[in-house]
Amino acid sequence: MPLIHPQSLVSNSAILADNVEVGPFAIIEDGVTIGAGCRIGSQARICRGVTMGKNNIVDHGAVIGGAPQDLSFDPETRSGVTIGNNNTFREYVTINRSTAAGGKTIIGDRNFLMAVSHLAHDVVVGNDNILANNVMIAGHVRIGNKIFFGGGSAIHQFVHVGDFAMTQGNSGMTRDIPPYCVVHKINQLSGLNVVGLRRGGFTREERKEIKLAYSLVLNSKFSREEALEEASKMDFGPVATKLVAAVRSPSSKGILTR
Repeated sequence: MPLIHPQSLVSNSAILADNVEVGPFAIIEDGVTIGAGCRIGSQARICRGVTMGKNNIVDHGAVIGGAPQDLSFDPETRSGVTIGNNNTFREYVTINRSTAAGGKTIIGDRNFLMAVSHLAHDVVVGNDNILANNVMIAGHVRIGNKIFFGGGSAIHQFVHVGDFAMTQGNSGMTRDIPPYCVVHKINQLSGLNVVGLRRGGFTREERKEIKLAYSLVLNSKFSREEALEEASKMDFGPVATKLVAAVRSPSSKGILTR
């Protein structure tokens, strides 16, 4: 049986795996599904439409699946949040459900959201990302894998953030962050995440190719079209090709360059 504190409020229609723990004054609403090994802290709220995998930690005061902060949103819209496995949501994290009927805000596996960080509606998050305290992710943002967001970073709506990127604390980005790159201040591209690539297990040859691709498509005197044409002539492997592809097909917001 789940271990449910007597001073919590759990809907009869919620589905909790046998070893789920629910702390005092937590609220779990209608239709929520919570997988094995999850721990829901005191005064946390898991709203209707949330489906959660295994071994997730939701700390004190977090709100998962709340209504989008969108003035045009109809509260009667049925939407939700889908969460994978082994994620940690620290104190007062907020995650909003989708604005679209049947839509989902999606979080993958092994993500760590520090205190008071925020994911807005319709965000899609990959795996193994770290959001430091007070990080603010706006609606419809797409986040890759193994990214570190410094405390207080803000990402504008519809932006894409590539794998192994890093943001400086208190930075703000209104355009796509290319894979493997570090950004700072407001829309400033610093260079490659050299330490992160080394720690991420990329080979010397892969790192060399990433550096070459970066120099060509993000930090050269060529125009964007000329740089991409030159890149198409190169025999890049799949890792460097991911960087070129991000530049070739950015979101509607465009992509950062030097």
